[in-house]
Amino acid sequence: MGMGKSRLNRAMGKSRVKTARLWRIQKITVLTVLVIILGSLGFTATTQASDDRFELIKTVYHVYVGGENIGLVNEKSFVEDIKKDIQVKAEDRFKNVELVINETVEYVPERIFNPEINHPSVKQKLEDRLTIGIQGVKLSFGGKTLGYFKNEEAAEEVLRELKLIYTDGQTLDQLEESGSNKKETEEIEEEDGKKEDKVLSISFDEKVDIEPSKVQAEDLTELKDALSKFKKGTLETQKHEVKKGETIKSIVKKYDLNQEKLYELNPKLNKDDKLKEGQELVVLAYEPYAQVIVKERLTKEYTIDHKTEVKNDDSMLKGKTKIDQKGKDGKKAVQYTITKTNGKVTKEEVLNEEILSKPVKEIKHKGTKVIPSRGTGSFQWPAVGGYVSSYKGQRWGRAHKGIDIARPSERSILAADNGKVISAGYTTSGYGNKIEINHNNGFKTVYAHLASISVSPGQTVKKGQKIGVMGSTGNSTGVHLHFELYKNGALQNPLNYVSQ
Repeated sequence: MGMGKSRLNRAMGKSRVKTARLWRIQKITVLTVLVIILGSLGFTATTQASDDRFELIKTVYHVYVGGENIGLVNEKSFVEDIKKDIQVKAEDRFKNVELVINETVEYVPERIFNPEINHPSVKQKLEDRLTIGIQGVKLSFGGKTLGYFKNEEAAEEVLRELKLIYTDGQTLDQLEESGSNKKETEEIEEEDGKKEDKVLSISFDEKVDIEPSKVQAEDLTELKDALSKFKKGTLETQKHEVKKGETIKSIVKKYDLNQEKLYELNPKLNKDDKLKEGQELVVLAYEPYAQVIVKERLTKEYTIDHKTEVKNDDSMLKGKTKIDQKGKDGKKAVQYTITKTNGKVTKEEVLNEEILSKPVKEIKHKGTKVIPSRGTGSFQWPAVGGYVSSYKGQRWGRAHKGIDIARPSERSILAADNGKVISAGYTTSGYGNKIEINHNNGFKTVYAHLASISVSPGQTVKKGQKIGVMGSTGNSTGVHLHFELYKNGALQNPLNYVSQ
């Protein structure tokens, strides 16, 4: 209704303008005829009477407000002064804004014979019809208006606050000062040589427009309301594909609709219809005004795992390893251009890689030698040198089951033959630290009073391998090795099988 009335007023205004111009032409014609008649009666242009008559022809202005003619004025300045006065009187109500007259004032000049001017009437009509507005700005994203603001600075503050959600004030200030925020990412990287980590740009994925716009004070948008509105987005129609198990109830809940609205959006949908998987429905959902795009250059460090080279060594027992060269992981730095959309990484592009330290390969020897657990049947002296300090037989009123070897040149105890360790540990039977080896050929050997043991039960040992250190644990009168030898379970004299 309002739009129709406005168009009608404009049409009427144009009609009045045309009428005024027609009257002007007619009056000029009448004046021309009058001049001719006066000339025929003997009056000349030099006569005083003629001069007085022509001085009565004045140029005046028809004043139109919104297409309505409200009167005549001698000078445009008369109206312009009234407009300024209205604006000055409104300044107390509106602070720190640029005030404007909302209505359009037009002037149509005309030369009229002895015009009648009523300035007080025109002034009253102007004061009654002219209203005050604010010369503000409209902020929009991709053509969608977010709000109206009192000036460009207020709109820019909204944009800044939206960007500050995803960065800090210092970074944003640096971007604005350097002009980086208005350059392409590639230009910035080329200028600074792709050096330190930094935010390259912060922008919106939709075109931002700040345009001059007349606005009423009550229609101005507050900063907090603009931020809230931006985050919420605009309500737009969308298509929803029905998924298995979805119902009308679950869909309206998902999109915060009521059922009546859903049926209104889908006129072909009946209330008794059951939804089918894959069926398309029109729904209302919030679409963002725009998304904040942050581009930054970032360097990440990564570990380069070292490799291991294993060399088989048949001189080492199987299960044993020896490291010739210790491995060490390396490091590399990878520089990326990262794009974040509303704080989430949506794209990563590698700019360059730099090896900070090369990995060092580990070289390891792995034993492959297999020691048979079956003895050879030939025994070696179980110590390094030494002499028999006590023989097998009766001693101190009881049987001495083996031989004692004392004063070796070195206290290592050696396996007399290949075999498997049956037991190895401390005993309370007087033997102290004791080792038993089954040679799996009917023979068994026993080593007692050891200071320490270097093998464990189940381990296969080879002939001459060090299995412990001579000591004086258990019932012992000094450092020595007590050595026993069995054949098929029967105790034997070790000296029948071993010698130095």
